Amino acid sequence: MSNTSKFFSKNRLPYFIRKSLGNKIMATIIITFSLVMCVEILLDLHFGKKDAIQLMEILSMDLAASTYSGIKYPMSVGDSAAVEQVLTDIREKMEGIEVFIFDSNQLVTWSTHKDKIYTKITDTISDAEPLETISSILQSGESPEKSYETEIDGKRHIIIIEPILNEKDCFHCHGSLKKVIGGMVVRTDVERALLTVTEAKDRTIFTTFLALLTIIFISYIMIEKFIISRVERLTAGVQKVASGDLDFEIQITASDEICELAGSFNYMTGELKDARDEINKWTETLEDLVEERTAQLKRAQENAIQGEKMASMGRLAAIVAHEINNPLAGIRTYAKLMLKRSGDIFPDKNSKYIQYLDTIESESARCGEIVRGLLQFARPTKPKFRQHDLNTLVQETLRLVQHQIDLLNIEVKLDLAPESPSAYCDDQKIKQALVALLLNACDAVQSDTGFIAISTHILPEKNKVGICIQDNGIGMDEETKAHMFEPFFTTKTVSPEHEASLNSGLGVSVVYEIVTSHNGNIDVETEEGKGTAITICLPQEQATPSAEA
Repeated sequence: MSNTSKFFSKNRLPYFIRKSLGNKIMATIIITFSLVMCVEILLDLHFGKKDAIQLMEILSMDLAASTYSGIKYPMSVGDSAAVEQVLTDIREKMEGIEVFIFDSNQLVTWSTHKDKIYTKITDTISDAEPLETISSILQSGESPEKSYETEIDGKRHIIIIEPILNEKDCFHCHGSLKKVIGGMVVRTDVERALLTVTEAKDRTIFTTFLALLTIIFISYIMIEKFIISRVERLTAGVQKVASGDLDFEIQITASDEICELAGSFNYMTGELKDARDEINKWTETLEDLVEERTAQLKRAQENAIQGEKMASMGRLAAIVAHEINNPLAGIRTYAKLMLKRSGDIFPDKNSKYIQYLDTIESESARCGEIVRGLLQFARPTKPKFRQHDLNTLVQETLRLVQHQIDLLNIEVKLDLAPESPSAYCDDQKIKQALVALLLNACDAVQSDTGFIAISTHILPEKNKVGICIQDNGIGMDEETKAHMFEPFFTTKTVSPEHEASLNSGLGVSVVYEIVTSHNGNIDVETEEGKGTAITICLPQEQATPSAEA
């Protein structure tokens, strides 16, 4: 669209037309048909008058010819009554037509109007051009090639002039010397024909107006049915989609351009719905991923805190072990020496002092075990990683604690994977971790009624293998579970019956260090009063250890 048409449609058209597509189409149809019909009416008026005058001219010429034919014979035989009868019939039957027959002296001899007989033709016709033609035909006898128009009493007339030639039949009256014996003028009033054209014009205008109204009415119905209502449905659909209702669909009942647009709209709505569903799905997935990553970050933070605690406690353990190891060794050495010489020092073998020395030696030995645990925690040895059969490691570990299990009369349930899963690990370190967990399980269950279930399995989705140690012991609360991997944290109390198994609380923390150094992880499931299940997951293939245990 050009800038001029854009400016016109934007600033010149009325508002009620600019705001509606249907009104624009109706205005276009009305203006177009109005212009076409106005041009047609003007052309009809112009050419109608011209055609009417031309038709009247042809009729006048035909009348002149027929009149001449009708009076030729009566004139040749001198039958004036017959000539007058012809002219009388013309006067009575053809309104608005006058016939004048004049002789060579331009004297009217016969006429449809008797008052014009024996008058000069110049008294009837005053225009110069027809008079010149009359004079010319009286001389030459040649019929003029055109007719003439004149105005009489404000009315338009057509004048037809024809010569009357001197033929053989006329020689007996006029002799043979003259070529022309007179002429005939037929004057026709064309106002009636023009009035007919005017009436036809009025009928045309009325018919055109009715046709325009009919076209407007039919066009409005068609536009309303096939354009406006369907565009309104499209608009309603757009509004519904804009409000979020992507399930809305426009019913298609035809195959025109608007229906194609509706089909495109339905396709677009479907695509938007699929995109929204996919976005919602991705949003839910993203929320799950965020939750998972948040949990991983939380675990990583806890591991970092745990690692920092372990590092701090390792440095402290090294200092403590270094400071008390030598005094403990001296105390134990002198206690053993005195026990060897107890017979010389205390003759009485049942002396309470010998018991005191024995107690000093055993307690010093227990303190030495604690110190060795601290040193092992503070200065771990370099692991030796190889492929090991997990079932074999479990069975060998179980033999190491079998005496404790038999002493407490605890039932052991083995569920080893038949495919003999393999792990890339340091077998001694893993045995150490398993011994610590089994001893903790023994301490947690009750004698005679307790059981420990040991199982191995493969985790193919993680490329790892797992060892699960489950008991039906006292379990842990949430606070105990949160601190169970911290060094020196223990819930065990000193009692005579469990004194032999009392430890320093380093066992589980050492397990944590061993497992993490193998790039593994520990999962704990526990419920207070119902027992605990601890699962160690280790990689199946070679991996670089994260730390040395």
